Amino acid sequence: MTNEIQTYEQAPALPSVYSDVNLYQQFFKIAEQLSKTDLVPATYKNKPENCLIAIDTARQIGAKNPLFVMQNLNIIKGKPSWSGQYCSALVYTNFKNVKINRVGNKEDGTLNGIFITAADKNGEKCRGSVVTLEMARREGWYDKEGSKWKTMPEQMMIYRAFTFFARAFCPDKLLGMHDEYEVQDMTPAENTKAQDLENKLNDVLDAEIVKD
Repeated sequence: MTNEIQTYEQAPALPSVYSDVNLYQQFFKIAEQLSKTDLVPATYKNKPENCLIAIDTARQIGAKNPLFVMQNLNIIKGKPSWSGQYCSALVYTNFKNVKINRVGNKEDGTLNGIFITAADKNGEKCRGSVVTLEMARREGWYDKEGSKWKTMPEQMMIYRAFTFFARAFCPDKLLGMHDEYEVQDMTPAENTKAQDLENKLNDVLDAEIVKD
């Protein structure tokens, strides 16, 4: 998966397909062809508008293939959300010496928390926030109905630790979107705030679309 994303040095700054009518028309034709294939997920099948968003997103994050975005950009509770694996792929692509650090009791093997460390392009060490089960309980993630924090706590801490790291050190590659587990863990109030932000982003996007 990491080979599908370009690093900051590799990825050129590309204009949005919505910023130029010629680009829009060019890539919409590609989106129409993609939407007809059996390789795209159901969210994009026969929906060229969705495929166009995936193409534009791929250009913005430096993904080599829009299919990568389609496979990792899910709709959770009506919101576009990155897959849990996307943030880890993003970190491994753009940083060196990535390490998953575990916090716990060495004597009894208890695992209490996880955080990510890595070196940026200048060799500076970056340390992400520590994610703990106590945090999950206090934030209400642990006890939500259908929560995976009870059934796969270590994996959930790893996912969230990578998300926290990416949000702190390469937020532009997330394009302001949450990952799928963040959306599932959100409280109703947080969902409302996220919806308000999404509406504002949509308003800005609508204003940028070039009309014929």
